[in-house]
Amino acid sequence: MQMKANFVTDTPDIRYHLTRRINFQELFDGLTAEEREVSGCSTADEYRDLVLTSLETLGELCGTEIAPRAAQVEKEPIYLKDGDVVLPPTVVDNVQKLLQLGAASLSAAPKYGGMGLPFLVEACANEVIMRACPSTGLNIVWFGGISAIVEKFGNEQIKDFVMHRITSGEWSGSMALTEPDAGSDLGSLRTYGEQQADGTWRLYGSKRFISNGNSQVCLVLAMNGKGVKGLNNLNMFLCLRKPPYTLDGKDDPKVTYNYTVNKIEDKLGLHGSATCELNFDGSVAYLVGENGKGFQHMLHLMNDARIAVGFQALGNMEAIYRLAKDYCEQRKAWGVPIAHHEMVAEKLLDMEVDTRALRSMCYQAAYNQSVMYQCEKLLEDKTLSDERRHEIERKAGVAKKRVRKMTPLIKWYGAERAIKMSQDCLALHGGYGYTREYKAEWWVRETPILAIYEGTSHIQALMCVKDTLKDVIRNPTKFVETSLGLRVQALRPGDGLRKKLYRAKQLESSAIMSLLLRLLKTNVRETISEVKPTDLLRMVKILSRDLIKMENVGPALLHAERICEIKSLVTLAQCLVWDAEDDPTRAIYAERFLNKSWPRLNQLKLEIETEDSVLQSRLDAYRDEAPEGATRVAG
Repeated sequence: MQMKANFVTDTPDIRYHLTRRINFQELFDGLTAEEREVSGCSTADEYRDLVLTSLETLGELCGTEIAPRAAQVEKEPIYLKDGDVVLPPTVVDNVQKLLQLGAASLSAAPKYGGMGLPFLVEACANEVIMRACPSTGLNIVWFGGISAIVEKFGNEQIKDFVMHRITSGEWSGSMALTEPDAGSDLGSLRTYGEQQADGTWRLYGSKRFISNGNSQVCLVLAMNGKGVKGLNNLNMFLCLRKPPYTLDGKDDPKVTYNYTVNKIEDKLGLHGSATCELNFDGSVAYLVGENGKGFQHMLHLMNDARIAVGFQALGNMEAIYRLAKDYCEQRKAWGVPIAHHEMVAEKLLDMEVDTRALRSMCYQAAYNQSVMYQCEKLLEDKTLSDERRHEIERKAGVAKKRVRKMTPLIKWYGAERAIKMSQDCLALHGGYGYTREYKAEWWVRETPILAIYEGTSHIQALMCVKDTLKDVIRNPTKFVETSLGLRVQALRPGDGLRKKLYRAKQLESSAIMSLLLRLLKTNVRETISEVKPTDLLRMVKILSRDLIKMENVGPALLHAERICEIKSLVTLAQCLVWDAEDDPTRAIYAERFLNKSWPRLNQLKLEIETEDSVLQSRLDAYRDEAPEGATRVAG
C-alpha cells in the first residue's frame, strides 16, 4: 500500500506565509467581478481557505504519487519519432493528473476557462511540483506562462483560437529565444519574419535549447525583417506546430509540421523534459503585440519565468534539505547520528535557514507581482474616478518597484544556493552520495540548470548592478542621506535583530559607495573623502551627470555579482526580520542568517575595494582588442 505524503501540510512554513504574511484581503479586493464569481467566495478568509485547500490537494498528489515516481521518470527514454517527441509515459501520466486538478488554468481569465487566481498561487504550486519532480514541473509550467502572455498581448482572434485550448490542457506552450550563436545577446538574433499580404508572417531560422519545444504553441522572438539587428527590431510571434496552425483554417494539407523539432538535447539532468532544437522554414506565424516591441513584451514572460525559477529553486532546496537531514539523522558515527557532529549540524542548520529565507522573499515577490497584475486589470475600467485611478496606479507602482528589486535576487540566490546545497548534500552522504543507489547525486544533476535558463546568474547580477546605479542616478541626495542615516541607526541602542539588520544595510550602502568611488577614480580626476557628506554628495552628483558618458564601466561589470550577492543577503535578512517581528519564534532564523552573512558581506566589500593589477592588465588587454563599437552589457 502506497504511503500518503503531502508536500504542503508537511511544510508549515507555507501555511505561515499564506496566513500571516500575505494580505488576502487585498488580493480578494483586487479580483474582478467575474473572478470573484468563479471562486465562489464572498470573503477574503474564504478565498484564502480556497487557495490553501487547493494547494493541499496538490501537495498530496505531489507527495504521494509524483515524487515516488521521479526515479522512474529518470529511467524512461525520451525520443523523436516521425518528427514528434515521445515523452516518458510516467511524465505523461503525471501531467495528466496535474491537468485534472486544473494546473493549466490557474491564472487565466474565467472567460477563457481559467480560474483567475493570483500569480502567487501558480508560483506556490510551482514550488510543490518542483520539489516532487522537476521534469514533470517543466512539462506543466508552460501552460500558465504562455497563456498569460497570449492573454495580455494577443489580439482577440488569437485569444479566441488559442486560450481555451491551453486552459483545457489540450495545448501547451514554449518560449523560443535562444539561437545557436546568440544566447543572452538578443539584439543579435538571426531568426526573422517576413510579413505577407494577408497580414500573416513567415518565420525563417532556428532556435536551440528550447524547453518544452515539442509544444503546440510557440512564442518566438525574431527580427521583423531579414538582416536587421537591434532590440527595437524584435517582434514576438505566435507559431502553431501542427494543424490547425492557421487561425482562418487555411492549413496546407501537405504540411505535417509548421515548424520542426530537429533534435532533443542529451542533458545532464531533467531527463523527462524535452529541450529541443527547432527549425522555422517559412513557418506561418502571427504577430503578438506591437511591431518592434517584441523585446518589451517578452520581458513580461521572462520576469514571471525568473520568479518561477526562484520557486523551482525553493522546491529543490526543500527536498535537498530533507534528504540530507533524514540521512544524517539515521547515519551514525562514533556512536551518535552524524547530524549531531558540529560541522554537519551547522550545514543542516544553514540549509534550513536559507530555505526559509528564500521562501520568505519568494512569497513577497510573487505577492507583489499579483498585486501589480490585479492593478493593471482594474485600470482597464474606463469608469474609474480620478482619485481611484491614482490610488491604484500608486499601489501598482510600489508593487512593481518591489518586484523589480527582488526578481534578479531571487533568481540569482535561489540558483546558486540550490546548487551548493545539492553538492553539500552529496558530500554529507559520503561514498553513498556518489552512487545511483541514493538520490543525492540526482539533485546534483537537477540543480545546475537553475543558474542557466531564463537568464544566467551573470545576467541577473548585471541587471542588479544596473538597477543599483540607476537608483543612485535618479536620486543621489536620497542615496547619500540613506547611507549616512544607516550609520546612525546601526549605532543606536535597541532591538538586537534590527541593529544587526541596519549594520548589514549600512555595509551594503558602503559597498555600493566603494563601487562608485572605483568608477569615479577610473573615469574622473576627482579627490573624494568617503567620510565627508559633502564630498559623497558631490561624487554621486558627478556620477549622476557623467555615468552615461563614461568610457569604462568595467568596475561595475567586474563587481556585479558581488553587489548582487550583497543585496541578496541583505534583502533575505530583511524578509526574515519582518517574519520575526510578526512571529517571535522565528527570530532564531533571522539571527542565524544575519550572523552567518556578516563575515561574507565584509569579504565581498573588501573584494570590491581591492586593487588587482594582474587582473586589470588582463582586462585592459581585452578592451584594447575589442572591435570598435562593441557593446559589453546586455540591455
